[in-house]
Amino acid sequence: MTTWDGQLRIDHLADAGTVVLTLITVEPATEMRLRAGLVAEFVAADLHGPPASVVVALQNGRLPWDVAQLLGARVSAAVADLLGAGRSGQWLDLDLVEVDNLAVAWAPYRVVTLAPASASTGALGVWADELWTCLGVRGWRDALRALSGPAPAVGTFRGDDPALADALQGTWRLPDELAAVVGVEPEVTWSLRRTEQDAIEIDLRARSSGRPARAVLQAGLDDRSQRWAPFETEGSGGLRARLAASEEAVSVRFRSETRRTS
Repeated sequence: MTTWDGQLRIDHLADAGTVVLTLITVEPATEMRLRAGLVAEFVAADLHGPPASVVVALQNGRLPWDVAQLLGARVSAAVADLLGAGRSGQWLDLDLVEVDNLAVAWAPYRVVTLAPASASTGALGVWADELWTCLGVRGWRDALRALSGPAPAVGTFRGDDPALADALQGTWRLPDELAAVVGVEPEVTWSLRRTEQDAIEIDLRARSSGRPARAVLQAGLDDRSQRWAPFETEGSGGLRARLAASEEAVSVRFRSETRRTS
């Protein structure tokens, strides 16, 4: 396991419209473009560590909301202070708890980066006091890219080619802790279809576990839009959510939304 001393460098690259956060380490890291405007590096030898670096494109002169939540209040405030003061860079010392919090928050992205072959099973992260995970199987991304081209017909793509059918449907597994909180079985099935409007729809289905749920399960594309779709009841214990795919073949994120009582 890598030893982290908590020295965080924050740099604002004004010409590029990005902020670079580097948690100092001498260990080699693996880089992953998570989506447009978000790149992260994780130390290959540390399967439980925080991101070694994050490069994020600013939105309206500030951090995207989700990235700010993942970085935590103190780091996000330091970035905001840096941008507000017009400085190009600064150092921030994090304690061990803050480093561990970064590791927990970014765990789903760490798995996608370091172990993409096992990405059909999500890692558990904590985001704004809610649980979340990120799933983006390589085959699913390839299928989505293929569907972005001209379509021969309307409807769900199954066809006569078994390989094509398998590429356009599958099963993901949510972390057990997330599934328990939202009251569903861990398995979520997905399929892709093209709509009559020539858009690509991602159809997600889950089943109720029959146990009490403290939160609602939501799904959203990791495309900077911050749009989330709740899973809604669809008879016989079935739950369903639909997402409109963006032009970029990105991962799907799942999160809990705690039921609020007045």
